Amino acid sequence: MQRLRDAIDHYNASRARFWDDDYNTLTAPGPAAEDAIARLRALEPRPLPAELEEFYRRFGGLGNQDNTESHCMELPGPAALAEELARADEWQRIRSLGLVDVIAHSWGNDRPEFEPGANFRQPELDALNARYRCFGWYRTDTVGESAWYVYADEADRFGALYYDQDGFGSVERLLRAMLGASPARQSLEEVLCEGVERARQAMIEWNGDGEEDAA
Repeated sequence: MQRLRDAIDHYNASRARFWDDDYNTLTAPGPAAEDAIARLRALEPRPLPAELEEFYRRFGGLGNQDNTESHCMELPGPAALAEELARADEWQRIRSLGLVDVIAHSWGNDRPEFEPGANFRQPELDALNARYRCFGWYRTDTVGESAWYVYADEADRFGALYYDQDGFGSVERLLRAMLGASPARQSLEEVLCEGVERARQAMIEWNGDGEEDAA
């Protein structure tokens, strides 16, 4: 996954143009412990994608030092994901790694669009959660109002679904299409490199220095 390491370094080189401190530095904590990966496996009824385990063993996770609002990544490590899956409080717990459940979790488990009958019937929500699993998200420039959710389909192909709280109509159309066929075509590294670059470009645009780095 050298391409991802290079993308992280490129992001941080751009970050250094705008901040002297580490607030927005993109970091990976390093290899995850095998027992943390094993605990996540035990809490997840389906095998984890092999490429995801490779990512955990090399990077451990991916996130910004403090920034969680815009032009940032939030790919928790296996220990953090397992902790969220095991919480007793239903408002803090990730109900499952299903795509719909993780989207709802990232909004405090309070997304009325996903209440059964609001836009999708319960069997449709169950199908989306069964076919697509989500392992984190990244944000571009809407200050916590949207995110790209990184998911794997049943064939362990990866993709990212864009969700904006002010534009559920387009999300609904995408999810309905996903009930028919998976749009995922990428590797995890490709999805994450794309996400880091989108976040980097949003950071540049947000700070308005007028300089565009080469991708």
